[in-house]
Amino acid sequence: MTDTPIPGRLRFIDIQGSRRAVLEWGEPGAPIVLLQHGMRDHAHSWDWVGAHLSDHYHVFAPDMRGHGDSDWMRDGNYGLPQYVLDLAQIVDTLSSEPIKIVGHSLGGHIVLRYAASFPERVESQLLIECIELPLVRDERASPTPYPQRVRKWIGDEAKRQTVSKRYYPDLQTAQERMAAANPGIDAATVAHLTRYGVIQDPVHGYRWKYDLACRLRPPEDQSGTGLDQILDAVACPTLLAYGDDSWIPRPPAERLARLRQHRLVRFADASHWLHHQRREAFCALVDTFLADPVGTITNERLVHA
Repeated sequence: MTDTPIPGRLRFIDIQGSRRAVLEWGEPGAPIVLLQHGMRDHAHSWDWVGAHLSDHYHVFAPDMRGHGDSDWMRDGNYGLPQYVLDLAQIVDTLSSEPIKIVGHSLGGHIVLRYAASFPERVESQLLIECIELPLVRDERASPTPYPQRVRKWIGDEAKRQTVSKRYYPDLQTAQERMAAANPGIDAATVAHLTRYGVIQDPVHGYRWKYDLACRLRPPEDQSGTGLDQILDAVACPTLLAYGDDSWIPRPPAERLARLRQHRLVRFADASHWLHHQRREAFCALVDTFLADPVGTITNERLVHA
């Protein structure tokens, strides 16, 4: 694989009058692989993986609504069902055949729900640290009545509307902020993610491209309603990747047991950003899984990457 990130070709897909940016590598006719980034990230996070896969696959990486070069939502609607709606329409635009999907964090949550709702459209899925949303675990540990969650969400939304966008005087300052928030990612990767993660205002400086509203999770997302049903409905081979040093705990055995075809692989010396921290090992795992999903998940010796 290459250590040099190669940005994909940029295109846009219209969804109900709103644009979604999509990066593209490879050529039409090859099997399709879709790469979905996570919260406050962007499609260029996949520039290494997309370029690596492009010799054998037609690769797409969309920017989620409110992220990267995709449009922000005027109504601030960033609930899981809306993200899944976008993914469904993007997949329908790209292919009439089942596709292979890789998802990271929130992107994995979206992919998981799409695969459960449209099992005939997903051939296989590789998901990075995404079975349970952290806010779902927090809610389960300390349950809050639904009316209180609604009240807090409305209050947080009101506060958000009064918060000014944060600007950085130069690209280097933004890069330092990203490095501090994401320890363990090398400087070259941080520089690349920052470059494509900010937009420059000629008066105020640089700000992150993502919409601050995406950080406010609707009350319905917090409850984790339907997660067991989602796992029960997934029909495709599922490979789960978790970093040994991550703050995201691995899902409990009773949850994993609901996935009919799955294997969990642990990455040593890696955390939530394992696809950056252990890029070569991650790409090797992706190659193996995409080529033979069933053989990969039934390989009992595959425990660590």
